[in-house]
Amino acid sequence: MDFGRIWAEIDLDALNHNLDQVRGFSQGRKLMFAVKADAYGHGLNAIAGEVADKVDAFGVAGVEEGKSLRRSGIEDTPIIVLSPVPYDEVPDLFEHDLTPSVTEPEFARLLSNEAENRGKPLPVHVEVDTGMGRTGVSVEEALMFITNVAEMPGLRLEGVFTHFPAADTDIPYTEDQLSGFTLLFARLEQDGFGHVLRHAANSAGLMNLPHSHLDMIRPGLIVYGILPPSYDAGERDTDLDLSPVMSLRTRIVNLRDIPAGHSVSYDRSYFTRHDSRIAVVAAGYGDGYPWSLTNKGQAIVRGERVPIVGNVCMDLTMLDVTGHECAIGDPVTLMGRDDEAVITTNEIAGWAGTIPYEIICRVSPRVPRIYIRNNEVVKVRNMLNRDES
Repeated sequence: MDFGRIWAEIDLDALNHNLDQVRGFSQGRKLMFAVKADAYGHGLNAIAGEVADKVDAFGVAGVEEGKSLRRSGIEDTPIIVLSPVPYDEVPDLFEHDLTPSVTEPEFARLLSNEAENRGKPLPVHVEVDTGMGRTGVSVEEALMFITNVAEMPGLRLEGVFTHFPAADTDIPYTEDQLSGFTLLFARLEQDGFGHVLRHAANSAGLMNLPHSHLDMIRPGLIVYGILPPSYDAGERDTDLDLSPVMSLRTRIVNLRDIPAGHSVSYDRSYFTRHDSRIAVVAAGYGDGYPWSLTNKGQAIVRGERVPIVGNVCMDLTMLDVTGHECAIGDPVTLMGRDDEAVITTNEIAGWAGTIPYEIICRVSPRVPRIYIRNNEVVKVRNMLNRDES
């Protein structure tokens, strides 16, 4: 496929396959699909539009993401804003039919007053901090807080949720969180709140703690075809058959023969050890390809892995292709599959010293997203020139 200097292929068949896998794994629970951060870099509106009929809700981080979904034609699917909303955006929640999370009393009072003034009831989800230490009402204060919110005029308590900070790395801690959350709900049920949706499980929680599925799950990473790191590393097994949705590709724009002992790229961080053939590819940190892959990342050229040499630049990266057949114009896979060779998002994250979430979220808006179904291009999103088809 010919899409210029760099592009991200988004496989819609893989997206639907993964979502079906996750739905089956959760055994009929409601499913809130996390599409925040531009659907983890995959393209918010295109991804949501593809699966709106398969999910029970979308999870976003802010009001702007919710507004964008509504404007794109997502009319009936609930949209839940999982992060705290600035007070001045409260009117937008009503105007665009968005469901906020509630974490503190003043925000709840503002919502109640707005609902009363508009004569429009508003569903809300209360976040409980069972150990995340970020946002949410403390688990010790949650029972009284939830009861107060439920009694506020104009508000309809629809859900109560919590976050797992370490569902893939500290299972005992996560079990303690879940125990505290379960105990809270036992008391809420005694007080007549048994109808309220309980949700806690992110991708790692979904896979590692089946009893955390509760009434609704909140997968993100695994729907995009990326396993939690412990599974990708082979430390745990799974029956989920996932396919990566995003592949990041570029092309060779220059080939140079460099003598032994010559430096390559900025800061002279790499010197050729022998006479070398260096391929320059049109990708760099300006595209979201991590600078930290300098001298330690890899790419795939004609089905074979080759190393990154020298500093990753803003727009260009160098590969040592000595002994490999290649030519100017050849496509290069930075992330994804090329024949039998695969570079996973987790692998890139390991090289870069970060997490897989950041790798896909940081792919720059200047990288076109090419949406593919049945091996055919069905849509292109290009944020630089606004071409969209």
